[in-house]
Amino acid sequence: MTVTSALVPLALSLVLAMVVGSTHRWFPPALAARALLVTIAVVVVAAAPTVWLVAAGFVAHLPPVRGALTWWGDPFGHHQPISAWFGVPALLAAVIGLHRARAVLRTYRSLCTHAGGDVEVVVHDAPFAYTVPGRGGQVVLSSGLLALLDDAEQSVVIAHERAHAHHRHDRLMLASELAVSVVPVLLPLSRRVLFALERWADESAVRVCGDRAFVARTLGKVALRRMAPAGALAVGGLGVPGRVAALLGPEPAAPRPSDRVALYGTIAITAALAAYQLHHLGLLLLEICRH
Repeated sequence: MTVTSALVPLALSLVLAMVVGSTHRWFPPALAARALLVTIAVVVVAAAPTVWLVAAGFVAHLPPVRGALTWWGDPFGHHQPISAWFGVPALLAAVIGLHRARAVLRTYRSLCTHAGGDVEVVVHDAPFAYTVPGRGGQVVLSSGLLALLDDAEQSVVIAHERAHAHHRHDRLMLASELAVSVVPVLLPLSRRVLFALERWADESAVRVCGDRAFVARTLGKVALRRMAPAGALAVGGLGVPGRVAALLGPEPAAPRPSDRVALYGTIAITAALAAYQLHHLGLLLLEICRH
């Protein structure tokens, strides 16, 4: 396997990412969020093994370890030294990516709560609301928010945050953030995932109160000031102008079966090509076990 051939699945998955990223607003938020996350997973499956394989092949041919680790290249055809132009960036990306992923997991675990909870009010002048990660479903509101909103508006905010907790959007956001830590070029797609999750919760709030315009006004009122810990989902989060515009329009229509087939068919074909990289990693692990 050459470096060029290793990059082919990655290139195809990036094309898929651009297509899905440009069309996600055409789908209902729940479907858009899932499609975006599956696309992100496909890119990671294509990119991470590619980077690790190139880094492993580069290290295996460095002078200090050349004699001891040349067998690394046997499972995936890296019999010739890899240029430093490819090897050094791949090695740095692999090490930094794993370090960043560890930091994301540490932050998530520090925020995560599994104890049952409903709504907690904290004393703070700024109006904010967010959902704490974890199966506890803890919703946090500020005293400033309660002073700003009437009872009906508060019910919209609580419905929005409870939707985040009920659908475990924290897990989806964690998966997206881990992917970005390993493959930084996925940041724009990750932000689209966050936008879709907020839209998902917005539509859930509409189903509770029954008035799209009222939810839009409440969102605009709360979003004048946004405050929430990193890793938490907040009602005044990403893309407020776009979310308000979507709420002032009609409810998103369910996609036609043909659209679903086209979307997931494209993802499945690209995923199959990207998964080929895992085959090489499996062979490498077998060689490591033998040695």
